Amino acid sequence: MAEFRYTTRYLPASLQNRWETATFLALAGSISLVLVSIAVSQILLAAAIAGSIYLLKQQKYPLGIRVFVPLLAYMIWTLIAAAASSDPARGILTSKKFYLYLLLAIVPFVLRGAGRIVWTYRAIFAVAIISSVAGIVQFAANPERDLLHRISGFMGHWMTYSGLLMLALVLLASYAIGYGLRRQLWAFPAAGLIIAALLLSQTRNAWLGALAGICLLVIIWRPKALILLIPGVMVFYFLSPGMVKQRIQTGMNPADPNTRNRIELFETSVRLIQDNPWFGVGPRLVSEEALRYRGNNDFPDVLYIHMHNNFLQIAAESGIPGLILWLWFMGQLAWDALLCYRRTAAQSGFRNEAARREALTASSAALASWAALISAGMFEYNFGDSEVLTLFLFITGAPYALLTPSRQHSESLTVPM
Repeated sequence: MAEFRYTTRYLPASLQNRWETATFLALAGSISLVLVSIAVSQILLAAAIAGSIYLLKQQKYPLGIRVFVPLLAYMIWTLIAAAASSDPARGILTSKKFYLYLLLAIVPFVLRGAGRIVWTYRAIFAVAIISSVAGIVQFAANPERDLLHRISGFMGHWMTYSGLLMLALVLLASYAIGYGLRRQLWAFPAAGLIIAALLLSQTRNAWLGALAGICLLVIIWRPKALILLIPGVMVFYFLSPGMVKQRIQTGMNPADPNTRNRIELFETSVRLIQDNPWFGVGPRLVSEEALRYRGNNDFPDVLYIHMHNNFLQIAAESGIPGLILWLWFMGQLAWDALLCYRRTAAQSGFRNEAARREALTASSAALASWAALISAGMFEYNFGDSEVLTLFLFITGAPYALLTPSRQHSESLTVPM
């Protein structure tokens, strides 16, 4: 197949042939359209995986990424916990989600060309804006919504919707700061739409996650600006609609029903984990087993569908060892992103500033998204949400495209892997 270079502004110039282009577009489509449809996203992901396999036959590419070690250990232990559960066949079905972890293998391969990461970011922003507008329109059509009928955009649930908007907002903030706020003025109205939809979703864990991610970005890029952040948050709070203030205030009231149910879930999960410390009760079985450990019958059974906390849910599913392995995996993602950022900031061998900015933006976005997911995950099991996990794995996987020993058509960082 004849090779060619794109000279248009619409696609990265580093794309070399039709297979590479199709694979890249499938991956970019899979990531951006996850804000619209998980089915479409996974179909495109399958196409990107197939394209990557074909390209790997044509090109030599090292896949020695250190994060695979804790990831594989976590996956294996999850399967062991499933096999040790009361319903092994059902528990092992959770392995179908392992399909998403392939993103950490193909993202560094497909996005290693110059400009590809940034191009994919822009596709995400475009779809996030459309999704935000859809949510705002939903609210405008029925502003008297209660907490059981919140806006959800194109998603089936408001938790998924708000989790995606949280990551999109943090990614947009990383991009705007990384490439210069004065040169990215379009990012302000885009962020305004995403923030509006996020606030109207009335989802406090996503608010907390977005704030944590943006705070980390300020620490990374403009640490002196922290002095302005606290008063800025206070002003934002006082100018917020009464609905937002009420949600924040009730979150600090232990007598509030929504706060009480989180306390009940915490206590229930602690009892469950104490009784099943090694293997947990198995994936997909927590919602049933938790009913035996609840403190009272004040809450409906549906509350116990999961523990609304990443740490407690994973420990309940696969025991303390499973939680430790997951923490190792998550810690490795953060450490590698930090390593990429530090090496990029210290390295002066880039041929152009655009490549350096791309590396700094990708690594800071990965760190901020990690902080957002962890913070929001204290009050929601967002790691178990396929849509949120897809976007998260892409953002945290992007720096590995910059850590490869040989990044074609662009600069790379020399980092032992």
